[in-house]
Amino acid sequence: MNDPERPIPASIHIAIDVDITDPGELRSYAVVKAESPEHVALASTDLFAALAVAMDPLAVAADVPGIRLLRGKVEPAEGHGVADSVMPHAAGADGGREPADTGISGNAVNALLEAADRAGGIALERLGYDPAAPSAERELSRHRARVLAGLLWHAGAGMIDELFNDIDLLRDREPTARDIDETYVLGNLPPQYAHHYDARFAARFLTVCTDLTMNLAAGWKEPSCVAQELGLRCLLAEAEFLADDLELETDLPPDWVAMLEQFFLRFADSMMLFDPAMDGFENDPEASPQGAPSMKFEDWFRPFGPDHHVPPFAERG
Repeated sequence: MNDPERPIPASIHIAIDVDITDPGELRSYAVVKAESPEHVALASTDLFAALAVAMDPLAVAADVPGIRLLRGKVEPAEGHGVADSVMPHAAGADGGREPADTGISGNAVNALLEAADRAGGIALERLGYDPAAPSAERELSRHRARVLAGLLWHAGAGMIDELFNDIDLLRDREPTARDIDETYVLGNLPPQYAHHYDARFAARFLTVCTDLTMNLAAGWKEPSCVAQELGLRCLLAEAEFLADDLELETDLPPDWVAMLEQFFLRFADSMMLFDPAMDGFENDPEASPQGAPSMKFEDWFRPFGPDHHVPPFAERG
C-alpha cells in the first residue's frame, strides 16, 4: 500500500484550443473571477493573461479520487495546436531561444562525479548516502549521493546562466504573463506576480540565487529571504530538467526530488504562494502563523531576521 505521507508526484499537461470571439467580454469575466489584485491587474492588461485567469486548471481534477490537488497553471498561447509542441519541454524552449549549455561533455555520470568534489557544502548523508548500510548498498548509496551532488552543482551553474538569458529577454519590457512563460528560470516563480518580474527584479533574483549556489560549495545555510526560498525551487526544477536530459534515473537516489524538498523546503512558508487555495493569503495577517515572515511581494528580498543576510543589491532594490 502506498504511504500517504510520501505521495507520488505527478504532473499532467492539458491543452485546449479556443477562439477568442469577444475580447472585452473575456476580460470582464476574468476581472470578476480574479481572486487577488494581482490577477485583476493581469486580466485587465493582457488578453492571454485574462484567458488564464478565467480558466480553472484544477476543476478538471476536482472529482478524481486518490489524489491531492496542489496547484495548476494555465499557459495560453496565440494560435491553435501550439501547446502540443511546447508543453513537454522546458520553459522557454520555443521562440528561438536555446537553454544554457549543460557544461557536461563525454560520460555524464563521470562528469557529475568530478563535480561532486566541488560540491561539498551538503553532507552526502543529506543526499541519500547511508553509511550504516551493508557494504554493497552503502557503496551504491554513496555513488548515487555523489552523482546528486554533482547534479546540483551543474544545475546551480545552469540556473545562473539562464537567469542572465532571462534578464536579456526582459530588458526594456514591462513584462506580461506571456513574457514570463518564455523565460527559463522566472517561469518557475508564483505566476500571479508575473507582471512584476521585470529585468530589475531578475537582476535582484540573480544575486540571491548566486549566493544560494555558493552554499553548494562553501557549506549549506538556510535561505535568508523569501526570494532565496523560491530560488531553491528554481534550483530543483533545473536539476530535474538536467537529470531527465542526461537520463540519470538509475544513478540517482530513489525519490531524490522529494528528499531534497524535505531537506530544503520543509519549513518554507513561501511554498503557499503556489497553492491556488491560498491565493491572497500574503495580504491577510491572520492567514499565516504568528511570527512567520511576510510573503508580500515587496518583502521577498527582506532578510528573515538579524542572523540572515541578503546581498546588498538585492535588498536595496
